[in-house]
Amino acid sequence: MKKARLLLILSAAFFAVFNSMAQKGTVDCSQVINSEILKKEMHYSVYLPDGYTTSNRNYPVLYLLHGMMGDHTGWVNVGEVNRIASKAMADGTAPEMIIIMPDGLIDAFYINNYDKSVRWEDFFYQEFIPQIEKKYRIQATRNGRAIAGLSMGGYGSLYHAIKHNDMFKVCYAMSAAVIEVEPLKEGETPSEFSRNFNLKLWGPNNAEGLPENYRVHSVQEIVKAMEPYKEPVGSMFGAPPGLPKIMIDCGDDDFLIRQNTNLVHLMKEKNIPFEFRVRDGGHTWEYWRTALELAMKFVGDSFRN
Repeated sequence: MKKARLLLILSAAFFAVFNSMAQKGTVDCSQVINSEILKKEMHYSVYLPDGYTTSNRNYPVLYLLHGMMGDHTGWVNVGEVNRIASKAMADGTAPEMIIIMPDGLIDAFYINNYDKSVRWEDFFYQEFIPQIEKKYRIQATRNGRAIAGLSMGGYGSLYHAIKHNDMFKVCYAMSAAVIEVEPLKEGETPSEFSRNFNLKLWGPNNAEGLPENYRVHSVQEIVKAMEPYKEPVGSMFGAPPGLPKIMIDCGDDDFLIRQNTNLVHLMKEKNIPFEFRVRDGGHTWEYWRTALELAMKFVGDSFRN
């Protein structure tokens, strides 16, 4: 009896290991799109699930954004996307999906900047997504698209999920850099970082003492301008018409926890359904790797539904 039980345990362990190895996806960081809008080659990484090359079906897609000072290889080289995604798909936590990791440039924040010298947002919708969804077998509908990211990419995922809500079914924002800008007080001068960052991204200060283009790109300001959702949070109707399912995930030791919490309060005031996770951790890859594990399930559940 003991030998039989031991054999059963060993067999289960063997098949679990074999299954996870057999269903490992593939990652390629060498793909390039020639962008006329940005006037340069734009690199991206792609994760293809096991079986992609031997199947004929279309797959849902997750657009996964990196953080400030990073690039399209961050989620591959440090974020361990292959291991995490493959495990989630192998054990059934998430359905098979394609993961696309674009280069957001080091500090473009995934938007069109003030003077339109860096039109990343236009590039994303006019060039990148159309070419990606033509090249790969992707379910090119709102129900087949998700967006997620960390820090600058966390901001980018929220911004695009809300502004371009007809494009994405679900959003998972990690340690989102939802930067808040307050009008300068009389006699106050901005820091060197604020001068350089705000001027490049949002433009010079206006009469309010705010960068000219800040309000149209701030997630908090966009939420403030929204009409309150009429159905109570948690109702059977789910997310407001047009809005994706949203998760905000931020560590309790993250320097951005206050901004994320402030955004959560604004969303509650508007009765916008969302989920908010505060876990132990800071603004680190250790945190984001565990966040990606949770994101795979969150995104996967939305795709299945």
